[in-house]
Amino acid sequence: MATHVLWQADVADFDAWLTVFRQDKANRKAAGITDLNVWSDPDQKNHAVALFAITDLDKARAFFGSEELAMHLERDGVTHISIKLLTPV
Repeated sequence: MATHVLWQADVADFDAWLTVFRQDKANRKAAGITDLNVWSDPDQKNHAVALFAITDLDKARAFFGSEELAMHLERDGVTHISIKLLTPV
């Protein structure tokens, strides 16, 4: 069974973030990360939640921990990022 990642963050503008997020799908795929679902929080309009399946834990950790991604997120106004790895039992 695949490991999953639950990603949450506050974004400056949800619609603008979603556009960039969708454009970045190829980079996630190259890191072995598959998009499963993306949600907006109805009580916090600029809070994004995404669920990913990952095939290579080391590659996914490197992707989510990369300086390039951090700079990209900071530039796009993404803050309070929470990344939770979930493994099946």
